[in-house]
Amino acid sequence: MNILKKTVSVLLGACMLFAMTSCSKIEQNYKKAGAEWAIEAYKELPAEFNEDTCNQFWIGGDVYEFPMKAEEFFDNGWEIVDIYQEEVNENYLLDPESVYELGLKKNPGSTILTMIYNSSNEPMPVSDCMIIYIAFMWNDEVLLPGGTLLSTKYKTLDEAMAAFNDDMTEFDSENNIYGYEFEAEDWEFTCSVRLSIEEAPNGVKVRAVKFYAVDAELLDRK
Repeated sequence: MNILKKTVSVLLGACMLFAMTSCSKIEQNYKKAGAEWAIEAYKELPAEFNEDTCNQFWIGGDVYEFPMKAEEFFDNGWEIVDIYQEEVNENYLLDPESVYELGLKKNPGSTILTMIYNSSNEPMPVSDCMIIYIAFMWNDEVLLPGGTLLSTKYKTLDEAMAAFNDDMTEFDSENNIYGYEFEAEDWEFTCSVRLSIEEAPNGVKVRAVKFYAVDAELLDRK
């Protein structure tokens, strides 16, 4: 029995040490990137945040799972910064089977670019439409799976991709676009997340992360 207790204690100690070391490495990356805000944010991530998948992210104090309805952002205090028409609000009726580009902001915080999609054959309020695209640029305060930050510098391309997700695909080698595809529950299209990698002194940086809930090439041509 004593041997069993000792074995369990050793295993628990090893697990705790691994967790501390892992957390310490992430915190060091945040400090190097000048993003001390991320240290506390990372510690306070809820238990349901899954770092092994790419369909979740933290921004503005809340965790989201992509794809989602626009109302999830509105319920968490985000406001519309319309790009084309001032009268657009949460109740604005979007035309059937149409896509609309929309900016969202939360104070204090960043403004993010989204595209929403009315998949029905009748007009639908913006809040009920699906967000099918989100773009995070390198100045956004966002936590991604693996503790990745857009401002963090990595030594190599492999390290940058592994920090985000272990199962990455090269989508566009010429423009350094890498990503990950996944199937979302109750959604008919294949989703993807794509990272824009750029060279930095003695390493690389993740410049932007884009989430797609439909064919990325179709949206990029709009």
